[in-house]
Amino acid sequence: MAENVIAADELEARLVAAPFNAWMGLRILSCTEDGIEIGMTWREEMISNPRLRITHGGIIGALIDVAADYAVAAKLGVPVPTVDLRVDYHRAAQPGDLVAKGRVVRLGGTNAVAEASVHDAEDRLVASGRGVYFAAAAKS
Repeated sequence: MAENVIAADELEARLVAAPFNAWMGLRILSCTEDGIEIGMTWREEMISNPRLRITHGGIIGALIDVAADYAVAAKLGVPVPTVDLRVDYHRAAQPGDLVAKGRVVRLGGTNAVAEASVHDAEDRLVASGRGVYFAAAAKS
């Protein structure tokens, strides 16, 4: 697999430059040649069902997309557009910070494939997904 071409602190600066990512409290916990870990600070506004107090699936899906995209960005130097994304939900996420782990599956000249998983504070799998990203956009 290709080496990372961007330092973790520069990648984090790009990550939180997007207002939605900053609102989600995203931060890079680790970035290695094998993958990336992104932490998300939980917010009360992330609740989808006030009675059950579970985190909205859209927030979790966005976290999967960001982790997979930034695994690709670590290799290309910039995040690239999402072409396709699939998310599987495995358990309801209770209030609390989450960690997404992303890794590149294939880095091609036109598209890249990456996958990510989201875990709760007890490291239980909350959701997983795989995306296709337009890697050619990094060249423009």
